[in-house]
Amino acid sequence: MPDEITLTVTANLPGYEPLDVSATVTLTPLAPEPPEPTPPPDDDTAPLSVRIDYEGASYVYDEVLGVDLGDYHEPGGHFVQRCVLCTLPDLPGFRVMFRRDADIPRDAAFIPRDEVVFELGGLWDVEPANMAAYTATIMRGPSTLAVVQAPAHYWHSRWRWQSAPRPIIYQPESCATSLPPYSEALFGSAIPLSNPRTYDGPMSLAGLTAYIPSTGERDEIGLFTEAQAEYLCTGSDVAWFSVMAQLEASGTLTWHFRDDRTNAPLDWVAHPNATMYSPSGADPYIKNPTSPIVLDVAHEPSLAFLPFLLTGDPYALESMQFACVYNVVMLSPGARANFNLGNAVRAVAWTLRALIQAATTTPVSVPSWLLSSAVFDQRLGDEFEWFMSRFVGSDKPPFCNLSLVSDGINSPADPPLPADTWVAPWQEDFLTATLGWIVGMGGLAEDWRPVLEWKALDLMARTNGTSGWVRAVPSPYEVAIRSERGAEVVPHWAAAWDLNEGMQPDACVHDDPDTLPVGTNLTYPSYALGALALAARAGVPQAQACYDWLLSEMQRNTNASCYCRRKWAMASPSAH
Repeated sequence: MPDEITLTVTANLPGYEPLDVSATVTLTPLAPEPPEPTPPPDDDTAPLSVRIDYEGASYVYDEVLGVDLGDYHEPGGHFVQRCVLCTLPDLPGFRVMFRRDADIPRDAAFIPRDEVVFELGGLWDVEPANMAAYTATIMRGPSTLAVVQAPAHYWHSRWRWQSAPRPIIYQPESCATSLPPYSEALFGSAIPLSNPRTYDGPMSLAGLTAYIPSTGERDEIGLFTEAQAEYLCTGSDVAWFSVMAQLEASGTLTWHFRDDRTNAPLDWVAHPNATMYSPSGADPYIKNPTSPIVLDVAHEPSLAFLPFLLTGDPYALESMQFACVYNVVMLSPGARANFNLGNAVRAVAWTLRALIQAATTTPVSVPSWLLSSAVFDQRLGDEFEWFMSRFVGSDKPPFCNLSLVSDGINSPADPPLPADTWVAPWQEDFLTATLGWIVGMGGLAEDWRPVLEWKALDLMARTNGTSGWVRAVPSPYEVAIRSERGAEVVPHWAAAWDLNEGMQPDACVHDDPDTLPVGTNLTYPSYALGALALAARAGVPQAQACYDWLLSEMQRNTNASCYCRRKWAMASPSAH
């Protein structure tokens, strides 16, 4: 820019002298404005820290001062996650684990992800106690990343803060052998979408039932949850949001029994006398203070398997391992190899489901904060031997002649049926579905084929139309197998039908032996449908024909108020 300019003014108006003036003006340059200061870049390598403000005091947990528990290497090579544990003596039982993703060597494509896990609990030398409300401030260096209000913290529960959720890295199609064969085409728009679930922070439940022993159908009970099945059927982002919300809510369940000496979930092999059952002879005796959460193995949801399968998130893997630990230590030590079944066949189904999930997904090499796959493999092998010796190889009814797991002993009186006389066939179907799913995975799970082929016989007898059982009534709530306490078990399914038609005629009503009565509640037949689909996929003889008949009958009876939920809407090979 020039320092001087010339200004010229001219004018020629009637009655005035012409004007022609020029002048040179010198310009004085202005001092330049100082630039806006550039904020320093966020240092994502700075250490993390947490301040807990609780009951008028502050407690600071610093990543730099923690104990490195080792790195988790995602088997597909997608990420490496560190774990640094911090504890303070002034808050006994409270653990903070800093779990940031590592990138070694660092590259331009790396997107840092931070995670902090908050756990409360302990098994040794600590008195169980819930915490009241507290504030957690998460920082990276001097920068505050988040401030979280925890309204409470229950003993043996946990929650986490994460800078970003783990993304899906494996599509369902690539995991097909590990997933039930859900099909949206079977019932189409007749099945309504599930209610969207949200996680509202520490100790919230995202729609899960706090009193887990509650009876009745609900979305989270089954091989998979309704939201998980809906996602697999539809690919809906809303359904996936619900799936992940309930993964976070799984932390609220009070079954996170971490061994504070090893920092891994409790190893029941190393501690054969660990139990929640009774303090007598227990080592350790695991106690839970009173809280809104009441655990129950017979209504246990599966909240972490699908998220882990698709995202590889080790937090979900931990959740599966903690569920398995609970399923063992809720028993007395003497009952670990004998489940004292009574009437709770569904408990056997869900514990087996949880065990196969952990056994098939735990990597061979894991850091110290996870249990090794060998723990689950051994337990699964023991379970197989138990099934084979107690049931498949038995010469005692109802195992040898009806293929039932429950013998009806300890069933309560439920008029018109006396005590000790009946079984719940729909619970047997839960177990058949679990076994069908296991064998359908292939690989080592193929060893379970003899158990599946034995177990599926009872379901096929109720749906093949040739056993003597009238298949128009495939899934009554209860089936009598003896006339009174101490009586002999019926010799076959034809005799079982005659016995039930005499003892509970209202449960045996039908017009055509091959047709579901109009208005049949499809809830219990839907469990049978899913079990038959999985048995047929595994290649069990006759399962396909039984499935085809039941599917046709259920489709004929489906309407806006009567339908099969997605979590049981599975397609057999011929139905794809």
